[in-house]
Order: sequence, then structure tokens, then C-alpha cells
Amino acid sequence: MNQSPLNKSRSDKFILILDIPTALKKKLNAVNGENFKIDPLQLSIYGSPVPAINIPAIDVSFGSQIYKTSTFSRPAYEPLTVRFLIDNGYKNYWMIWNWLNLLNDYKNSTSAAHNFPQNKVGIENPMSEYTSIFTIYGLDEYNNKIISFKYKYAFPTALSEINYTNQEPVEINSTVTFVFNQLEVNLEKDINKITCN
Repeated sequence: MNQSPLNKSRSDKFILILDIPTALKKKLNAVNGENFKIDPLQLSIYGSPVPAINIPAIDVSFGSQIYKTSTFSRPAYEPLTVRFLIDNGYKNYWMIWNWLNLLNDYKNSTSAAHNFPQNKVGIENPMSEYTSIFTIYGLDEYNNKIISFKYKYAFPTALSEINYTNQEPVEINSTVTFVFNQLEVNLEKDINKITCN
């Protein structure tokens, strides 16, 4: 696969598509009635959409030399913080705020996930209704999806302040920090059919 030196990915060409977690759908349907339909949430994002990926090496002694080998283990991923543009109805910000509110309610300082005390949550007993899958797509210059980064068993841990000033004519933005357990990366096009000219 030959690549032209002029064929480079452009900055800020990413979108995030987030499946709304089951517990949040149930809460919003209870408030708004069963006819309230929630589609996947789409965010226009910028910044660093992918965390560092590490499978560390270890030193193994052999005679009077050191041999490098893989640990064959993957440490926990670092949290992923993405910057996103707030829509003109503040719906994307509000949706993430409600998701955080499920994990700790602002009114009574408790969690909707009371059936999942912290020391009981694990691989065999995941808090699956409160986690979600989201996918970040890298786009080409024609806004075609080129690569996908799928984050599984994800939930937010922080939602930043709303960045706004009257002195700059730019979109209002915020950041959200997610933790997740699995990351899957796929090319959206057949690699054998990609031409780089």
C-alpha cells in the first residue's frame, strides 16, 4: 500500500455516535412518556479521539544479558476526554448531564444504580444498563467514514464547564471524560481497495 506524501488526514474530522444507555432511556421515557423516542446521540468532536494504547515489555535475564519480551497484557486504558460542540438546543450537553446524574443524583446524593454497590460490580456482574457503546469515526475530506474506534462498556466520569465568551464568534463547546473497558479499531473501507494517490 503506497501512500502519497500529500495524502494526509485533516484535523478535526471526527464524529462521535453514542448509543444511549438502557437506564437513561428508561428514565427519560418515564418522565416524557412512552412515545419519547431517543435516537443515538451524535457529537461533533475535536482534539484527541483515541487514547494511548500500551502492551508493555519486560526484561528477562539470560546469562549476562537482558532479553526484551512482551508482557502479553494490556493495562487499563486511560480515560478518554473529548471536546465537543454544544448544539443550539443544548440537548447533547443535557443528555450527558442526565447520564452522570444517574450515577449520582444531585437531589439526594444517591445512585440510581443502588443494586450495584461498588464492591459488587465486575465482569460477572457488570452495570450494563448504565454503560454504553460509542464509536468515533475518522472522516476524509468528503466526510466519508474511513476508520472507526469503538469504545465498549463506557460511561462518563466528568462533564466540563461550558466554554463561552461574547468576545469570540465561535461555537460553544464543552468536554466529556469517558472511561471504558474495550477498544476496537476497524477500517471502514476494504484495505485492498484503498488507493493513495
